[in-house]
Formats: sequence, C-alpha cells, structure tokens
Amino acid sequence: MKKINKLIGKIFSIMLHFVDRVAYFQYFNQPFSNFPVSNLQTYYELAEEAEKNTYSIEDVDLLEKENGFSINRNWLNSLAFNTQIVVKKSKLNYAHGRVLYTVLRDYLSTMNEDNKTINILETGTARGFSSICMAKALSDSEFEGSICTLDVLPHFKNMFWNCAADHTKGDQSRHDLLSDWADLTDRYIIFMQGFTKHILPKIGLSRINFAFLDGAHTYKDVMFEFNAISKRQKNGDIIVFDDYNKKLFPGIVKAVNYIDREMNYNIKLVRNKNTLRDYAIAKKSLIKNK
Repeated sequence: MKKINKLIGKIFSIMLHFVDRVAYFQYFNQPFSNFPVSNLQTYYELAEEAEKNTYSIEDVDLLEKENGFSINRNWLNSLAFNTQIVVKKSKLNYAHGRVLYTVLRDYLSTMNEDNKTINILETGTARGFSSICMAKALSDSEFEGSICTLDVLPHFKNMFWNCAADHTKGDQSRHDLLSDWADLTDRYIIFMQGFTKHILPKIGLSRINFAFLDGAHTYKDVMFEFNAISKRQKNGDIIVFDDYNKKLFPGIVKAVNYIDREMNYNIKLVRNKNTLRDYAIAKKSLIKNK
C-alpha cells in the first residue's frame, strides 16, 4: 500500500508540473517581446528622463528628510537602468525605490535590538527592482530576513525583458539579469512564480512585517492581498501600495480609501505630480488617526 501511495504521489507531482506549465504557458513564451524592443540609445535617453522624474518629487524628498534615510543615488540609478528603464507610453520614474528604502529603514530603526530578522512580502516582482531596493535597506540596516516576491513571470526562463540588457546580453533569465546584485538576491530574496490568489494562502509565514503590493490593480485583487497580509501583521507593521491613481487605477484608490476608512490602518499618501504615480503607506495601528 505504501508503494502504491508513493507511486501515486510521484505521478501526481509529475502531472502538477505540466499543469503549472500549461497555466503559465504565456509567461514562458517571451511575454514582453520576441526581440529587443528598441535600440540601446533609446534606453540611455529614457534613463536620463527617468532620473529627472525620480529626483524631482517634493513629497519623496520630504519623506526621506522625515525618516532620515535615503538610498544611494548612483546605486539606485544603476539598478534602475537594468530593471526600470523600459519602452512604454507612460512617463518613467523609479521613485518607489526611494520610498520603499526610506520607509523600510525607518521601520527597521524602531525594532528591538534583540529582533534583527523580519519577513517581507511583495506582489508583482517584474524585473526585481523593488525587491532589491528592500534587500538593500535590510543590508544597510544590518538586518537579516526574507523577501518573498510573487509574480507570474518565471525566474529562470530566458526572455527579452524590454531593457538595455537585451542588447548587451541578449535574452536571459531574471536570475541572470540580476547577477550584479547576487549578494542581495542570494542573501534575502525568494522568487516565487504564480498568481497571488493561489500562492498567498499557502505561504507559511505567521508574521509579515512589511509588504509592497504592486501586482494586479483591481479592487478585488488588492483587497484579497491586503486581507491575506493584514491578519499576519501586528501594531506598527506596514503595507505600501503602488500606483495610487484614481484615473488609471481606480481599484487601488477604492481599496486604499476603504482600508483607511474601515480598517485599523493609518494611511500616508506620497504624491508624485510628475507622473501621477502616487504611493500609499499603510501602518497598522490600534489607534486610528482622526
């Protein structure tokens, strides 16, 4: 009987692998493009514009000044060039890297010296920019911890990423794309592939100290992610929401406003007038601000 059960388990595991591949087939098959999207010079020009946008946001400057932490500009620009500079219609900026770094470092500064390890969760890995910014914050604060980051894109599948590296290195996996930051990815980051509605309920974390939500942007999806995370948070823990924009992403605005009104979280909005890409920082609190 044990042998039969073992055989059935093995067959099921093999079948599950193929079921997963079918479910995520489109994400294994060059989801961005079958070839480099533009020429290398275009990416350099976009990088110049994106840096100006990123470092001309008054609210982010004030947030860094308030918290007393700011990410190294040259380091951030280098990471962004490989992971954030893409060809698309909307204006580029990577100020969320600045926001995540300063908010996480401020959070870590409040933690007890005896507790130097935390759990972080991110939805919407994309090319890995945000998770590496958070890993940098952990490293600079001399903390240990894990960053579980979820996305439908595979981590080890070669593809073109609509970035400058498509020209310098050809198609490659996310793992290889981020090789220059392997010290941080190896130490802190766990890359997981799947839909959040499938993965989040199965993540074995009793506490999620800090989260960044940048996955699906509908009200239903954002609330699902929030509810899955908030029940594993304690007083003072944080969730950062990307793309708080009523015109482009009304579902996010509706979810954040509901959380601010009805849940035990206080919301701080960081406005980004340049690209209309605002951020909402939600801190769990036993006492609601009025």
